[in-house]
Amino acid sequence: MGGVVHTHSTYATAWAARGEEIPCVLTMMADEFGGPVPVGPFAIIGDDSIGRGIVDTLAGSRSPAVLMRNHGPFTVGRDAEAAVKAAVMLEEVARTVHAARQLGEPLPIDPAAVDRLYDRYQNVYGQGSADGADAVNGPATNAEEAHA
Repeated sequence: MGGVVHTHSTYATAWAARGEEIPCVLTMMADEFGGPVPVGPFAIIGDDSIGRGIVDTLAGSRSPAVLMRNHGPFTVGRDAEAAVKAAVMLEEVARTVHAARQLGEPLPIDPAAVDRLYDRYQNVYGQGSADGADAVNGPATNAEEAHA
């Protein structure tokens, strides 16, 4: 981990204020976060309890993001750019899932599909597979897909 970002972005902070994880209901969440965005414990500012809470929460998750209860979002990455990307995506999914809830209960993505999406995005997507195959859909079905 080479980068850490902390914000008080509106929607992610609202989820933190509720102490509620953001459920994995969007493929972009499965891709980037590998599941729901977890909530870390409440921590008093001024000592190392926030840092310990972040590390402990992320240790049990593939997510580069954590919502610290009653505080706000923290993201991590291999470098500062990756941590910033995660922070931007976190706010976007926090806003989108909030909007979806206004229309009804969002549909969760099956955990097996989350695993496939995460693996594909982290290990295949953008890698230029020679046969056009990907970890979610398998081999391409025609020449056009193979070169997409």
